[in-house]
Amino acid sequence: MSVINKNKVSNFPHIANLLSSLLLCYPEIAAINLEPRANVVKFSFYIDNVAKKKLFSFKKKIEQSLLAYYNLEKKEVEVCSFSFQPLDVFSIIEFKRDLWNISQKEIALVIALMREEFGSSLVTEKDDELVMDDLSLHEELIDYILENAKKTSTNIKLVALRDEGRVLVYNK
Repeated sequence: MSVINKNKVSNFPHIANLLSSLLLCYPEIAAINLEPRANVVKFSFYIDNVAKKKLFSFKKKIEQSLLAYYNLEKKEVEVCSFSFQPLDVFSIIEFKRDLWNISQKEIALVIALMREEFGSSLVTEKDDELVMDDLSLHEELIDYILENAKKTSTNIKLVALRDEGRVLVYNK
């Protein structure tokens, strides 16, 4: 006789809603990879034609900023890393963080630092139909969904990405 763990199945919509909400709220995020067994969430960003030197200086700046944030907030950090992959036309920056300790404020900080550093070089998807009436309300919703998702465990690997104005969530 096999028993299905309903927590794992019922948690899927919470996690999918979280990833979708993050992509809708932050058009700078190109993709999100969730790997619960490794306790890691990876955010991917695309940057147009940026010199490697600027990427290295940004990595140092953002690591120092996050370290200050973690100290001020007294946050535990198991995984926090930035990597980048320069390609022909653009570069991919990946922010990797342990899933159960990340917060919405931290995600907003990373994106604000990226906007400040790269400006119009940061590839964002513009959606004229999507209008955020109250960004703070949407951020509170993300915070709520994130905290709910942390309370239950899941083994489901998910990938959320943008595709021509749509947000897609896949089970890996």
